[in-house]
Amino acid sequence: MKKLVIDIETVGTPWEEHDTYVREYLIKGMNEAEAEEEKRRGALSPFTGRIVAIGIVNAETGRSCALYEVPGQTELITRKEGSRTLISGTEKQILEKFWDFLQRGDRFISFNGRQFDGPFLMIRSAIHGIAPKRDLVGNRYRFHPNCDLREVLNFNGTINSRQMRFNLDLACKTFDIASSKQEGMDGRSVETMYRTGRHEEIATYCLEDVRATCELYLKLETTLLLFEQSFREAEERIVRHRGGVIADQVTMVPTSEAAFMEGVTQSSIDLAASLETLEMPEPVIASRQASVLEKLAGAQRPDDDILPEL
Repeated sequence: MKKLVIDIETVGTPWEEHDTYVREYLIKGMNEAEAEEEKRRGALSPFTGRIVAIGIVNAETGRSCALYEVPGQTELITRKEGSRTLISGTEKQILEKFWDFLQRGDRFISFNGRQFDGPFLMIRSAIHGIAPKRDLVGNRYRFHPNCDLREVLNFNGTINSRQMRFNLDLACKTFDIASSKQEGMDGRSVETMYRTGRHEEIATYCLEDVRATCELYLKLETTLLLFEQSFREAEERIVRHRGGVIADQVTMVPTSEAAFMEGVTQSSIDLAASLETLEMPEPVIASRQASVLEKLAGAQRPDDDILPEL
């Protein structure tokens, strides 16, 4: 299981490019000020906007990748810079690459991903005919495999939003993390940058957002997140898989559940031992080996299409 921190940058479709019916629908019943505001909100919806950058970082290895759209570019271009990889192409191409990175069992870590990044990624993928590999929204009250740090900090919406307002920038500053926001560079400037051709700068900014989110995640991983059962159990499975010892303060599984898990583990070991004693005819072994080699040979791809390691 990889722990992938993910963030996206989006831009809206220019207002004049919507047909008459859509424009009328979007501002129906609004006064002039509200209508003007709505015209600038296109980037907030997958129906009126598009994804122009996807930032990904592995919280354990620190390796990162920025996928970004370049208008008019039809060829997927990959460039590596140390532990960072930059991949540019069409929106469809970068979405296809995104789903190559995120496997079913990986943790999808975000800030406000349940309301924004997750639905946006899934809907824009569907628009392009790409089948999402998994649900990026899921159960609101679980933090594995989808871990929304905004939901962690507002305790799944329990806290009154008027009483305790915060965004990623404020959360990072409070937790003594360098903010990704800089003078003249924040989410509101992405559309202007996109229209003026500064596509790689958007990708770099997106990676800064991901870096900040990753540092916040590491602060919460061993504190607030351990109170949530699905997250805690996933962490314990990782420790067992790696052959480590779970510390007492981390292990909070009830005794009966722990005993059950121990029984399941022992049964699996016994079953594996039994299977090892079975004799398999030589022709069958050879046939399976040939089949595996054939599949591996067929799975070879050109170097430019090999997925960078995260």
